[in-house]
Amino acid sequence: MLPDVSIIVPCFNVAAYIDICLESLTRQTLRNIEIICINDGSTDNTWNCLLRWQMKDGRIILLNQSNAGVSAARNAGLDAARGRYVGFADPDDYADPEMYGRLLSGALEHDADVVECGNHVFSDTTAELIASRRRSPAWNFEPDASPANFFRDSVWGKMDICVWSKLFRRSMLETHRLRFHADLKRGGEDETFRLTVLPHASRLLFIPDCLYYYRLMRRGSLSRHCDDITHAQCVQEFRRLLYIVDYWKEHGWLNAGLFAYGVRKLKPFFISKHPLFNRMTSPQKRIILAWWHEFYRKAGGDIFLSTLSERDRQLADLLNAVPPPPNGFSRILLLAGSCLPGQKGRYYSCKRILSTHLSDVPPFSGLPEISGQRPD
Repeated sequence: MLPDVSIIVPCFNVAAYIDICLESLTRQTLRNIEIICINDGSTDNTWNCLLRWQMKDGRIILLNQSNAGVSAARNAGLDAARGRYVGFADPDDYADPEMYGRLLSGALEHDADVVECGNHVFSDTTAELIASRRRSPAWNFEPDASPANFFRDSVWGKMDICVWSKLFRRSMLETHRLRFHADLKRGGEDETFRLTVLPHASRLLFIPDCLYYYRLMRRGSLSRHCDDITHAQCVQEFRRLLYIVDYWKEHGWLNAGLFAYGVRKLKPFFISKHPLFNRMTSPQKRIILAWWHEFYRKAGGDIFLSTLSERDRQLADLLNAVPPPPNGFSRILLLAGSCLPGQKGRYYSCKRILSTHLSDVPPFSGLPEISGQRPD
């Protein structure tokens, strides 16, 4: 008998954590499951731990591969999965015993393509639940979801970017050949997957029960380094957005919501308390502006610019036309504006950087010179 649910667990150097995760998965009240663990080139004792667990529970399937990243590991799990629905678990987290049974029950009752539950967050150092990080939006079912509702009153807005709190109908993933973007290895994997999967899913269910336990700030995890954003990661974010834009254009989904989403994802690079753009060298700044123009063109900026909020529209206008170098009086005005609080001051700070350092340098006419570069 084929399993009801396949649970995919990518594993890399998690020997200290995997026991808790697999204990929670093997004790699920839903018994007809398979647990696919992919050892992604671990250099610690992870593989031996997985072998020990497979001896204890025959529902555990082991795959072993050279280190290729979490997306490649999950894709290997998807290729091996046989369940009616597919879920993902991170190896340093754990699940409520009823999680997959509750998710499957809701999915079958509503014939849902994607179903998600709420989640708890716990501290890596103390194991205590962090109440302020708990996610539990109200129950909602959408029987006719559409990309046109992106960023509107939709279950889309309730669903988290992470894949570990969801079940996906496997036939939907196979029909549309949906997989993770294997080149993304420094963040954005889950969100990219979400934005290629959800437009294909017409029936979305959210249940508020907090059934997944997410470990916050594990030692050695990528989340510890997310504040140290580099120029290469900024370029990767542009590549990620352009990948999504191209996918949506290919399927005829491109709309104002996706353009606004992209602008909001890019905005912190230019306007924040400590924007990365200000710390870049002049050549790096010009490269990032070239990527901005490519995103603006492909995402339909000329069509959708007027739909942005006032602040986002001002930023887009600023990046589209670098202001001339300031004279004495305008330089004083820019300095004064940069001292204003909040978004307004950050906008003037970005304008000052652009006009002072880039106004006298011809911009790139395209991306041929840098498209071959890959993020570090």
